[in-house]
Amino acid sequence: TTLRLLRPLPRRTQRDRFSACEAGGGGPMAVRAGLFAAVVCAAAVASAAAVQPTKPSAEAGPEKPVFGGEPTEEAFKVWLSVWRNFYIHVSVNHSIPELKDEDLPKAFRGIPPKIVSSSGGAASGVVTEGMGYALMVEGMMAVRGDGWALKLGLGLARSWLGMVQGTSDVADHPLGGADTNDGSATKVDAAPYGVSAIRGEGGASAGMATWKFPRQLCTGPSGKNDACHGSATDGDEDAFFGMMYLAAALGYPDDFVDLVIRGVIAFASADFGFPDLYRKLPDGRKVMLPKAGSQWGGLTPPDGKFKRENGVPDPLRCFRNLGGSAEDWCYAPAYFAPANYRIFRDFASGNWKPEFDKYLPPLLDGTPTQLKDLVASFDATILGGYNVLYYSSCESGSVSNWVGVQAACADDGALSCRGVPWTHTPYVGETGHCNVSGTHWGQYGADASRMPWRIAMDYVLFTEESEKVDMYDRTGHIDATIKFNARHYLHRFVTQYRRFAQCDGGIPGDCDCHYGDCKVNDTQAFPLSAAFEVNERTDEPPTHRAPGLVCDNVPNYGQTWWAGFMSWPTFTAFVVPYSEKVTYHEQTFGPMNRTESMTWMQTLAHLCDFSEFNDEGFWQIGGAVCQTNYFHASQEVVSTMIMSGSVPALPKRGWRPPAVLREVLLESSKLATAVAADEHDRRRPGEGVNMKAERSQFRTAPASRHFSAAIAGGACAFAALAALVAGFWRRRRLCSPGASRPEADDDDAATYTSVAESRTLLA
Repeated sequence: TTLRLLRPLPRRTQRDRFSACEAGGGGPMAVRAGLFAAVVCAAAVASAAAVQPTKPSAEAGPEKPVFGGEPTEEAFKVWLSVWRNFYIHVSVNHSIPELKDEDLPKAFRGIPPKIVSSSGGAASGVVTEGMGYALMVEGMMAVRGDGWALKLGLGLARSWLGMVQGTSDVADHPLGGADTNDGSATKVDAAPYGVSAIRGEGGASAGMATWKFPRQLCTGPSGKNDACHGSATDGDEDAFFGMMYLAAALGYPDDFVDLVIRGVIAFASADFGFPDLYRKLPDGRKVMLPKAGSQWGGLTPPDGKFKRENGVPDPLRCFRNLGGSAEDWCYAPAYFAPANYRIFRDFASGNWKPEFDKYLPPLLDGTPTQLKDLVASFDATILGGYNVLYYSSCESGSVSNWVGVQAACADDGALSCRGVPWTHTPYVGETGHCNVSGTHWGQYGADASRMPWRIAMDYVLFTEESEKVDMYDRTGHIDATIKFNARHYLHRFVTQYRRFAQCDGGIPGDCDCHYGDCKVNDTQAFPLSAAFEVNERTDEPPTHRAPGLVCDNVPNYGQTWWAGFMSWPTFTAFVVPYSEKVTYHEQTFGPMNRTESMTWMQTLAHLCDFSEFNDEGFWQIGGAVCQTNYFHASQEVVSTMIMSGSVPALPKRGWRPPAVLREVLLESSKLATAVAADEHDRRRPGEGVNMKAERSQFRTAPASRHFSAAIAGGACAFAALAALVAGFWRRRRLCSPGASRPEADDDDAATYTSVAESRTLLA
């Protein structure tokens, strides 16, 4: 356009010159062209500007999460493959009751049951913790279009429902989170307090499962059979989180939704104490807390009809040699899963039917409860959980495995009264301790390690809501000076790495290893470990305990960063944009742009060497924090799922599943034949994983793309300016000042580019 406007003027009559002048003489054309170019410029420049450090205004709201791109996606594929290798058919392990097709929703027909084989610490046999991780991961992958994940998830859910029903000694009643088959699991007013299983119309019960199978694994040291009993909240909340995603992947069939709704209600009742177990703050707000399971922990009263079950956890009988105690008022901060509770709340609200009212447990005085009461219980638990987290954690993000939440009522057997659960946290009362599962009070260890990714899930799935947390002081009054929410908590981990790591993961190559057989982009773990070092050593290389790992809220040093289950969850903190100045101990850390956050996650993903994860390499994974046993792998797969952006929002009713998933649903009639075949139950570790991508390009691509956008923006801005200047210059040549309008002259019809032709050219 600019060149056309600058060409020599054709021969014109006086009339034509005035016509062109009146029509704008190229000025409007230049303005339109210039504005068009300016719009293109704005888009390009905005793309480039998106990587600049900015501090969003309060009105703008929190920034969207950042994800790590291809290296984290590659890592997730590998860890997902490793994790799935822990799945086995129930036929290999006969400890899980098998249910008949006719007792289950139609989606289960032809689906063989699967379980997760666990090991280590309190985890051995089949534990609900591992089943929960698996259901959560497979449910999300199913929504993303993974048809095999849908089948795996349904197989896992089928086994879960068998665990809810219980072994053959349970007779006609579901075992759920109760001790025996006496029907107490279905009654809110029978000990333990709360409904842990809810029967459907002629079908299997939905609800919480006993935390371990075979139940005989909890036989006491005397040899007396004291079967495992009671549910575990961490496994329960992840399992039904996954089942909600399976419901969405299936298109929300009525019978499956009914099952999940019953599970949501049972979870709130057994593991929160809905509807009667709560405390009321001075301002009148109710707060609830997740218990450790259906039979103990949290706000469970120390006396009366609903007191903690004798011998639970003690600690879980057969693990007595691991040490521990089991005082009342014990609470595990990392059992708090705010994203799960928001999903439960929204699923119930979005799928509720009047006929579901009959599933809701009444208050102890017989007053019926409603959907709004169930919804309020999830919000009350989110409020309580974030406040206890604040009083259970340090500036580094470290959090205690177990803390106290004593808020006694005047009547030790009462379920509700006025009180503030975090008055003495982390202590039980003024000086008491509590712990179980081989992990210790006041220490950042295996039970607490899951806290970062649970809060990262909240930020990823509920970015806006996770910002809005009312914080209270220890007396239960609102304290506006406390700034704490998902973003603030996760920034603690990022700041700890920025303060004390001996390299900067936000600079491509700064943490690369430079010794021995290092490969391109391999990240050296030792400089990063300094940020969370718990050992003081003088040998080579010397190490020093990192500041900030212990404080009044976490008084004891915990487990080592070199365990994958400790380090990988901390990496998820980088999904939260670090968009403001953060000051610690007179040190100020400025904002990081999104490319820096992405580069940090890519640096961390390269801690593991996946180049030998194939037939030729015998499926080996290299790296000091890349262990492949049960608990390590569980944390690695969940962490990389979050870092890679593989956590979808729960679709609403009416969504259209991906094409691959639709094919699976359409083949439901053939499912029995397709899945009953062994199909290599213990899947080849690397199936479907492509390790041939060039890793070196992953580090530089984001920065180069933004740099190109900036160059393009500058170039088109110059072009727009040139078009405007040329247009006005042309108009000046056409329009001579002071000239009078000529009469029409039909003889003067010289050929030249008319205004109409100019418009056609522009079009």
